[in-house]
Amino acid sequence: MKRIFWLSMLAGVFSSCQNNPKTAATQDTINTVTASPDGYYETSLPAASSPGRMIALTLRPTGDAVMLTDYLNQAPEIVQIGNWKMSDDTVLLSMVTVGSGDPVKDSLRFRLSDSSLIYEGQAYGEQGLKLTRREKPAPAEKTLLIWVKSEAECDRGPGFGKTKCYEVQYGNKRGDTWEKLSEPIDGFSFEQGFIYQLEVRRIPRDGRIQDIGAYEYRLARVLIKEKA
Repeated sequence: MKRIFWLSMLAGVFSSCQNNPKTAATQDTINTVTASPDGYYETSLPAASSPGRMIALTLRPTGDAVMLTDYLNQAPEIVQIGNWKMSDDTVLLSMVTVGSGDPVKDSLRFRLSDSSLIYEGQAYGEQGLKLTRREKPAPAEKTLLIWVKSEAECDRGPGFGKTKCYEVQYGNKRGDTWEKLSEPIDGFSFEQGFIYQLEVRRIPRDGRIQDIGAYEYRLARVLIKEKA
């Protein structure tokens, strides 16, 4: 009789564990956990009707996101910053373009698939966009084409004094909108009354140095010098 009693007790305990909703919920939670997508993703899009592009996306564990679009046309990258969050297998981004003056945020959706992020939307046309996770490369030197309209002195802030800065445009064609480059161009001598097109080497600085720009600029050659 004692043997039958203990077998009955064990069966009851086993049955109660099977039907315990807390245990079942815990198991479901374990089964639905998705690995965090934070990391560096990159792709290159071929030149079709538009210049070729390299797109890189960094998702930080803090929820911050940085997206770089490099059109490979001797101009600086377009930088977007914002936040990301996870919903099931979808990464949701809310981004603004640095320096655009436009406060409206772009909303982007990427589906996480293994080690890739697949864009869900129409912004990249029929070719779509697939970013693949990889090791983030070290910053590289880049050649820029820079139009220079004027030269002035800019204040870098307390303790750093003043430096040369310029009204500039980037790329091969010149338009009506000028922006400021708050860094000197080593080797370049500006003459008032002229507009220049320069080929310039943009060289990454040591990222551990604070309170200084990310790049230094060195003149490679003067391509055009014409009366303003």
